[in-house]
Amino acid sequence: MTSLPALTPLLALIESDSSSSVEYVIGGKALSDSAREAAAELLAEDAVEIACGDSPLLKSWRLSRAGGPAHTGSKLRALETYVGIAFGLPSKPTNANHLQGHVAELIWNRVIQERAVCRDGRRLVHAHPVKADPLEPGGDGLVIYQNCGGVLVFRLWEIKKHDTKQTNLVSATISRASQQLSDRGHEYLAKLAGPETTTKGGPLGDLYADMVELWFDRSVRAGVGISVGTSDHHAPDKPSAFGAIAAKFPEFNTAGQTESIVVAVPDFPGFAEQVRGIVWSGL
Repeated sequence: MTSLPALTPLLALIESDSSSSVEYVIGGKALSDSAREAAAELLAEDAVEIACGDSPLLKSWRLSRAGGPAHTGSKLRALETYVGIAFGLPSKPTNANHLQGHVAELIWNRVIQERAVCRDGRRLVHAHPVKADPLEPGGDGLVIYQNCGGVLVFRLWEIKKHDTKQTNLVSATISRASQQLSDRGHEYLAKLAGPETTTKGGPLGDLYADMVELWFDRSVRAGVGISVGTSDHHAPDKPSAFGAIAAKFPEFNTAGQTESIVVAVPDFPGFAEQVRGIVWSGL
């Protein structure tokens, strides 16, 4: 298969200006048909890789996508097991809400992985991949950076889809996600960070060990982000749409401590179906 492009340039992300207390980017509104197909292929690749890990089934899926033989027998059933967790199968697809939520997570996952350096100079150290099962409880995203002073910091993210049928503004979804992080962020961090303390050493291991306390302290080493996937006509046009993040976390007032990503593509539900169709084409 031909190499896939990066997602970020396809989305043409536009950054917030200095008038916003929350640093945000918005993109995807002008996604062309060719860019849309490339983006869907990239997210489908990510989805199967997240689901299968290092299993040989990932290579088998890619070969089938490239025109290789169809899967049969136990190999087919095994691949269907991995794929079916998030997408269901052609005979029994997952519902639209779960599908769109997972694609919103895949978009965030790719954008964060591609953002090696942030506006405030933070450099990406490690981004936890999103879960293979969108219904699994717990935190959606955790990212570790090294700041300009060489200190490790973290951002806890909540990821939502904004239903194209909703009449309320995307700011309502951002507000709901902010409340969720305010109420349960410490629990999400405990679930994500605890296991890492047994495998990570040095400064990174120390950060994981202290993460929940740093959260309660509203330390300068902590921070939050809200990411939303939606359709183009729901894209926010004012910094006030992100005000709930700053309101729920007033202590996070250093540049880059509150962030948001909104990817608003034409017909987001249709785009999610497009991603799923590509995933199924490798079965």
